[in-house]
Amino acid sequence: MLVALKQIIQRFNSDDEGAALVEMAIVTPFVLLLSAGVFEFGNILNTRMLLDAGVKDAARYMARCSSDWDTCKPLAQKLAANGAIDGTVARVNGWLPEQVEITKTSTQAIDTATGTELYLSSTANVIVAQVSTSYPYPDLGLWSYLGFSGQLALTVSHQERVFGW
Repeated sequence: MLVALKQIIQRFNSDDEGAALVEMAIVTPFVLLLSAGVFEFGNILNTRMLLDAGVKDAARYMARCSSDWDTCKPLAQKLAANGAIDGTVARVNGWLPEQVEITKTSTQAIDTATGTELYLSSTANVIVAQVSTSYPYPDLGLWSYLGFSGQLALTVSHQERVFGW
């Protein structure tokens, strides 16, 4: 009986017909998880870039606003979220103009601590338009099955010096 078992084991060791199938069965889940992670990360990066472009557009618009601040602010919010002042299609699904925060601050043109010139100006103070947003990324896709839980918030901000038209 021991001899028969030894012959079966030797025959099993020399047979490699199903080795490729077993290797693929082991590797395939990891390759699929890696691919899904790369695709989801690419989607998150694309969303972040669209948010950044919208915030920069709104800041540039506010920097050149010739009308009063309260008139230009809702137009800049629409520009950021929709890509056009009269646009109705969102750059990013679920990103609303109300989520774009626009503030106006007065800041010094020269940093008094270091003497560095921050803004070229003939006056000591300049007005800066600060545009920012925080977008809750809706779904982590396959990453949520891997234990990444919670909400991912993409935060973007940009500032431009206001000089009007």
